[in-house]
Amino acid sequence: MLLVAFNNCGEGFVAANLGSISGGSVLFSRAPGESCEDALVKVYASTYHPFLSQTCNSCHINGPGLGVFASPDVATSYNSFASIGADKISSQAVNDAHKPPYTGSQNTARINELKSYWAAAQTAYASCTSAAGGATGSFVVKSTDKQVAANLATTFTRMEWDLETQSNGKVPLIAGIDIRRAVLAGVTQGYEFRNPTLRLKNTTSGNYQARALAVYINGTLQSEVTTYANIDQVISTTTDVNLSAGTANALAVMTPATTDMIAIEWQKLGSTTGAPNPGGGGTATPTPTPTPTPVGAVTYTQLVANGGLFATYCLNCHRGANASGSLDLSVYANAKNAAQNIKSRVNNPNNPMPTGGLLQQAQRDVISAWVDQGAPQ
Repeated sequence: MLLVAFNNCGEGFVAANLGSISGGSVLFSRAPGESCEDALVKVYASTYHPFLSQTCNSCHINGPGLGVFASPDVATSYNSFASIGADKISSQAVNDAHKPPYTGSQNTARINELKSYWAAAQTAYASCTSAAGGATGSFVVKSTDKQVAANLATTFTRMEWDLETQSNGKVPLIAGIDIRRAVLAGVTQGYEFRNPTLRLKNTTSGNYQARALAVYINGTLQSEVTTYANIDQVISTTTDVNLSAGTANALAVMTPATTDMIAIEWQKLGSTTGAPNPGGGGTATPTPTPTPTPVGAVTYTQLVANGGLFATYCLNCHRGANASGSLDLSVYANAKNAAQNIKSRVNNPNNPMPTGGLLQQAQRDVISAWVDQGAPQ
């Protein structure tokens, strides 16, 4: 049995059983039908989440500027944790000057333990997502969470995901679904969905078969939304394919909030022109190497200016004395010295920067161009 001792000051805890924390496993393990992302979240729920929800709850629950990674809700906590990054959160947890007595060197042993588990989980997750590509068969593919439109009303609004960069797999498809607030007799009942679609990103992607679509809200599977459970279609065009033509809309009964996050998950999604899978077989079709976007001269000043890529995606964590990984990108010399590593990380699908997922190809091409041009100021 796991014994966990908590103190009353929120300064951390010590687990007596290092193989099992908070009732779960610290080892990455994917159950049948489970997405790679969900398996990773299970590790988070057993490692970082108990520590953060106990240690950091005096500041990091209400957000949004400070982050909400101390939320008691695992999904909310994980989304914030993934956005900020394990490195920065870990470094602040052991920083004596950050928020004593909650943070400081007394947390060092515990953070080192968590970092070790998380690094192993990240490695396993990378292998899992590599295997989730369409050329190796059909897999559960789940999109990343997207926040509903702030002004979402009773008129349907389109939500879309690039499943090559905004999912647990590397599937060259664009997924979409319509969403609106469901109102009956003047009372909001929840969310209504219609017209789930898929389309190929390009004509060289090959064909893909999609089966059984599920909807998640705030990380929770909407088990009552079964309208799309019988979807079974092959996608072979760059034009949207409506996968539920002639079926009723789907309703998720709940009380909507402007902070709600939506994700969609395909129970089986894989290539019909790759390795044998339930949709067919054949010779694997390699994923084409994207053609770089033509880019002119790029300077550091442009990247850190308001609206620049560094300002938008990096400086929230990589600024100041406590910058994540001790890399302060607000200082030109630091950015130039780290230029090659920056280029490598923004183009690494298994360990991307920012940690929430790869930037769009055109954005990555801009950063790569800056590095290739000698990282000019």
